Amino acid sequence: MSLLDLSQEILVHILSYLHYNDLNVCRRLNKPFNRLIQGSTLLQYSMRLQLAGYEDNPYSPLVLADKLRLLKQQEAAWLRLDFDKPATVRIPFVPTSIYDLTDGILLLGESTAGGQSMAPGGQTGADSIRWTRLSSLYAPGSSTTPQDSWEQIEVGAHIMDVGLAVQEHDLIVVATDRETEDSHTVFELRLIQLSTGLSHPLASKPILPLGTLPAPPHDVTGQCSVCIEIVGDQLCFMFHYPPGSVAPPAMFQVYDWKSGRCLQVRGLDCPNYSTFTFLAPNIIALPNCADNTIELCHIGNVSEHAEHTEEPQQLETSCVLQLPRLGKGHSITQVTCRSEPKLTSSSKTARSFRPTEPFYLNPENAIAIFNVMTHDSHGFHECLTLIVHTASLLSTLTAPDPSTVPADHVSAPAPAPRPPPPTTLEEAITWYLNDAMFYTDGELESQEPSPPPPPEPPGRLGSARCLSWSQWGPRACRWLETSFSASRWITTTCGQRYVTVEEDTMDDGTTRSTIVVFDFNPHTVRRLAALHRKRRRRMRGFYDLGEGHTAIPAAYARLEDSVLIPFTDERTRVIGQIQCDTTELMAGYAMEYRIFEEPVRTSLPYAQMSSYDTFAYGAVLLDRNMVIGVKLSDTDDIRELVIHAIRMDCPV
Repeated sequence: MSLLDLSQEILVHILSYLHYNDLNVCRRLNKPFNRLIQGSTLLQYSMRLQLAGYEDNPYSPLVLADKLRLLKQQEAAWLRLDFDKPATVRIPFVPTSIYDLTDGILLLGESTAGGQSMAPGGQTGADSIRWTRLSSLYAPGSSTTPQDSWEQIEVGAHIMDVGLAVQEHDLIVVATDRETEDSHTVFELRLIQLSTGLSHPLASKPILPLGTLPAPPHDVTGQCSVCIEIVGDQLCFMFHYPPGSVAPPAMFQVYDWKSGRCLQVRGLDCPNYSTFTFLAPNIIALPNCADNTIELCHIGNVSEHAEHTEEPQQLETSCVLQLPRLGKGHSITQVTCRSEPKLTSSSKTARSFRPTEPFYLNPENAIAIFNVMTHDSHGFHECLTLIVHTASLLSTLTAPDPSTVPADHVSAPAPAPRPPPPTTLEEAITWYLNDAMFYTDGELESQEPSPPPPPEPPGRLGSARCLSWSQWGPRACRWLETSFSASRWITTTCGQRYVTVEEDTMDDGTTRSTIVVFDFNPHTVRRLAALHRKRRRRMRGFYDLGEGHTAIPAAYARLEDSVLIPFTDERTRVIGQIQCDTTELMAGYAMEYRIFEEPVRTSLPYAQMSSYDTFAYGAVLLDRNMVIGVKLSDTDDIRELVIHAIRMDCPV
């Protein structure tokens, strides 16, 4: 009895567990296998999910055929920036600098004592919390915001910042401060169920005391910043104080939020750290501004001996990733980072926030962004954004030890054999479906990020392995030049997409912004490059010297802009480009004006789409399939939000 003697239903069920690469291999076995895979909605849906970086939502009531159709439409709309009619949202209260955007939930701090400056870089606090579902705000063409669309949570104390674990736990963690009778400041964490506004039922200690400072709140809390993230049962938070304050510059602690027990702690005695982000359920990335590095730390690995003691363990660094060397007179003043969605070890979701979408983003494919603010001796400020897949960061934990492996073997791995290029559109699409490496005549081949490695035990304090920038960064990262106005808002990435705005000054003196979407999905880049290959070959094949002159073959003249594959969508008029080659950061600057001491070249492929229309946005945010434009007043207060939702009824 052969495998093909089994029924089609059993064969499809068996094949549904395979990776899309293996399914493509099966397609080439024989015609019956090819017909089976091509004709199966389940297998086609599984392949599309993996290529797009999504996971199926088992709670969705839609059938597979509808899910497959919506997935195709959604991905086609993203490539064209095909949005539905925007919805304008007016904020019916006075917002503060506290905000968050995740899992379809928009949260804003509210000031009841008067207007507060909306400046995400400085924490001014809030008196209460307001939150709403984006789906309840989005009404295409509408410009009203009902007051009852916003839920309110009264904490009973001054709010410094919040952290959300909506879809996993229906949890909001609120960092508060209050003044005692002797004018001291008490810091606390309050664990609240978001859907009810009450203490979370799974938290044995709804209020976690953090510490007391011998100073009144107005001396310290107006200047400190707070970072809170929750993944699984672990709650991590950081207080960061400016130099010269009455408190230590920074402090990091890890709690089991259900039991209220402090698991790990790290007293940071210099103002090096201001933020962190989860890369895996037990690994965080901790940027170090003073040392110009990114530290990878294992958290939550508590030994059996420590489980029987009340003393928390010290948080230890497992790997140090160096960034490019800074130029003379340059320094990093602040780094903010984010990765969304978070990779968790549990598949359970809170009932109140169970997703209704047919599919959702796979966190294993997500990117991490690091907004790096720099300062030089002349008083100039610059902002750069570093983009890298979380899987690439995690892979450095199991990379060969540079102390035992020759540097040339680490920094210059042998390239893979170059596959024969396709000559027709059909061959190009087949090439893409077979997961062939696509790259241009530049220095790099496109490479899919490696899967996360298995957890390792934490390294000893002071013995963390160190990788230089040349050993881990150039092939896995992409540096982008960004603006301060756009980079102040950190909720600009979701999955493998990153959004920002490009501002231009009009003739009348006003400023208009173009929405720019970067897509770092290697399969999307590969597919777009294949579809636009004919135009690219035409661009590279001949060099047009102008009217009256004969075109010269590319063998005798090189096309200067051949590193880019530009395209324009005929219907939405979106302006796009595909970048697969190595590019140099700040290449137009003289070396004495560059931030880094050496030329910095990075190679992570991406597709960039810029909207044809312009808007009066100071920044844009991203969550799932919605791009949110932020309109600011002259004092940087939120004036309006404009929601652009991806069109789901567009042609594929």
